[in-house]
Amino acid sequence: MYAILGLIGFVGVIVGIILIIINLIKKKDMKTGLIVFGMSFVLFGIALFLTPEETEEVSIDKEKVEVISPVLKKETAEEKLIREAREAEQKVKDETEAKALAEAEIQVVAEKKANAKTIDYPQLKKNPDRYSGEYVKYTGEIIQILEGNNRTNIRLAVTQDSHGYDFNDIIFIEYDGYTDFVDGDIVTIYGGVYGAYSYKSQAGHNISLPGILADEVLSAE
Repeated sequence: MYAILGLIGFVGVIVGIILIIINLIKKKDMKTGLIVFGMSFVLFGIALFLTPEETEEVSIDKEKVEVISPVLKKETAEEKLIREAREAEQKVKDETEAKALAEAEIQVVAEKKANAKTIDYPQLKKNPDRYSGEYVKYTGEIIQILEGNNRTNIRLAVTQDSHGYDFNDIIFIEYDGYTDFVDGDIVTIYGGVYGAYSYKSQAGHNISLPGILADEVLSAE
């Protein structure tokens, strides 16, 4: 726009100069030539000073268009195939990594269970805090099982004799979740010793048992 105005102004200036020269030669009034020259000069000057701003605006708009255009650009069939191939490759990679992680976790759990200790009950009973953090395995008979609030508590007799399991040698099991076991079932538990569990009996006696937080309760039969 300003380029056109500049061109018109430039032509006007030339025309104005020519009119002035003609009027000088013919010794006529130069008023018309001066008016044409003056207006054209002003128009040319305006166009000259405003042209850089227009150029900058056009440049900015062009940059905006270049930024926006990739978003609006329609995906070609080839680009779609490439994108889908990359997504499929990433999916396979993620699934492979997830499978490897799951297998590693299973291996860790298996090794942990294989290395689980069975501490002699007299030693565990004497000082449960000494074995706090130890991962252990015990097999025994359920003397009492209570469930509630998605939690299971088991009193487990763990010392076996000729008549079965000694009800005097009991550990207290806490397990997150429910089981299908009932009193009298023989189970194997895996878990970590957390110290002593103390409670008061119905007769008012203070009782302290080794406490274990189990992560698995399995049938031993």
